[in-house]
Amino acid sequence: MTAESMLPAEKITLVAGLLADRVRQYDTTHDRRAAFAYTYYRLTKTLATGLDTGTPVFNDPPWVAELCETLASAYFDAMDGVDAWLAGRSGGSAAEVQPSDLPDSIPQPWRDVFAASSVRRSYLLEDVLFSMMAHMSYDLPEALRRMATSTGDRSHVADFHRMNDVLASCIDGIQDDLSARYISGLSSLDRLFTRSDELLTNYGIRVARGLAWFNCDRLLDPDSTEEASRSIGRSTAALISEIRSPGDRKLRVGLWILRRLIPDRRHWPTASTPLA
Repeated sequence: MTAESMLPAEKITLVAGLLADRVRQYDTTHDRRAAFAYTYYRLTKTLATGLDTGTPVFNDPPWVAELCETLASAYFDAMDGVDAWLAGRSGGSAAEVQPSDLPDSIPQPWRDVFAASSVRRSYLLEDVLFSMMAHMSYDLPEALRRMATSTGDRSHVADFHRMNDVLASCIDGIQDDLSARYISGLSSLDRLFTRSDELLTNYGIRVARGLAWFNCDRLLDPDSTEEASRSIGRSTAALISEIRSPGDRKLRVGLWILRRLIPDRRHWPTASTPLA
């Protein structure tokens, strides 16, 4: 079966399968990118189910599938870039890095995320939150811009909103499964360090994707393209700074101490653990 002959739900299921491969790869190597890859896989699988069952009914399922493919392609390209850099790097993947250590071929937000996850006291929900920020605030508006430029059609806001509903409705359940798969005490430990985890909620998914649509419009407007590009490029670093180094000095010092007292309680699933 060629890609052209596949149904939209089948195309998204194929993307979910590629994400599942990434989860298994990262789990096997104990790569901290695993938690977000798992979250992304579950979100994509949910969208595929929604298209397959017709709940909700999308006006243009092929457009939904194309957006899913375009967005996933941006993620895969960034991760492939990281993998290529790691393969040629002495010291392995465990050493702490700075965003400037990674090549410019990797988008700045993903360099910021990878560097943030390389520090010794990086907690699981932080890794997911920072990756979600890069994907929603940078990859998504860029994907929407590329599709709008190629089709000249901006009439898919209703379907985009339906996608928001589908994805947002399952995020709480995914967080529970994420906890069971990778860490004990997610609510008591990781949330302590991610007070701004609203992005990983039903409401947060809707807001983040709505902002991505707005930023796509900014990217398409010649008068705002340059500033919009700068804005989406630095949003992830701003979130990381807000969480890792809050403006309140007492809070910043307190978190610094707690990070050194409380271990990262992450564990890794076995090869036989199902993806769900």
